[in-house]
Amino acid sequence: MEKKTVQKGRNYYKKGRVLWVLKYGEKLFSKVLGTYPYYVEVDLAKNSSKCTCPQGKDCKHVAATIVAFEEGFYVESHEPLSEFFPEAVLKRHLFHDNPELGLEVLLKELQYQINNDESGSEVARLLREALKFFSLAPSKEMGFQILEIFREFERLFPDYNLTEELEKEVRETLKGCSL
Repeated sequence: MEKKTVQKGRNYYKKGRVLWVLKYGEKLFSKVLGTYPYYVEVDLAKNSSKCTCPQGKDCKHVAATIVAFEEGFYVESHEPLSEFFPEAVLKRHLFHDNPELGLEVLLKELQYQINNDESGSEVARLLREALKFFSLAPSKEMGFQILEIFREFERLFPDYNLTEELEKEVRETLKGCSL
């Protein structure tokens, strides 16, 4: 990989654009927030990579994933399903073992999506997922972040029936948080 590409990847990692990394055997799977969310697969044994970005491999998203792994920013899995559904395996791990981190990851992706999701559909899905994680690990700080993201959603999509439904769900979930 070119030195310039590696430096761009390092910058992506430092800026928090690597949402998550899952290691299964000699493979890394990740989601990196670029112009769009990109999914990366790195085979450490074969020194090969794949990415869903236009370049397709050996890109800054791959470099960012490798930097994250080298910095210890990854979750290790021994589940064979990791190779087929890495994001689902990761979320199950976070749900059971570290819901606070799961909520942190979701809020980072929500912040990204609120600025990029033109339909609001992905934001709504992630917001509902964040509310579920919040109920497992409530905190005032995370509650404020959820509320701020919802307020931005409300500003962007004031005429959606969905906005009313989400408002009810947000109020119900956050009511005991004294915001």
